[in-house]
Amino acid sequence: MVTIPTRRVADQQSESEMSEHEKQSEVRIHINREAYRSPNPTTGDALYDLGEIGKHEKLYRETEGNAEDHLIHRNDHSVHLVQDDHFYSQKATIIFVNGDEHETEKEQITYLQVVELFLGSGGQPSNEYLVKYSHGPSENPRGTLAPGQKVKVKDDMRFRVAGTGES
Repeated sequence: MVTIPTRRVADQQSESEMSEHEKQSEVRIHINREAYRSPNPTTGDALYDLGEIGKHEKLYRETEGNAEDHLIHRNDHSVHLVQDDHFYSQKATIIFVNGDEHETEKEQITYLQVVELFLGSGGQPSNEYLVKYSHGPSENPRGTLAPGQKVKVKDDMRFRVAGTGES
């Protein structure tokens, strides 16, 4: 992994002290409302390090209009920046489905989403599954999740998915 040195704007040398190459390859960006200078392009790993984004947080690039903000993955893939790009972090919630750990950024999860996590990439979700949950928040500490329903999630919430044997 290549470490890319980056610094907060306040820690930067003045624009006049920068070489012409540095001026062309660095841009000012904002992470959680704090200004930084970053090489361009950079990587997802470098942005997470620059903004000191925690292990269970996700970083998003703000988009204009009604489009969904873009998730920046924590990896070594190239990220092309634009001057004054804005990013923000959001805590990811850890849940368990049949003992397997999953992350979600949502405050609620639906029956279908739980079944899809259970199935992974194989099979087709249907109403033939019984979904039970426990260790939930005070609003819904335990219960059964039926097709079409959703529940509020919290860290370490447990879901158990089982086939009903009906078709």
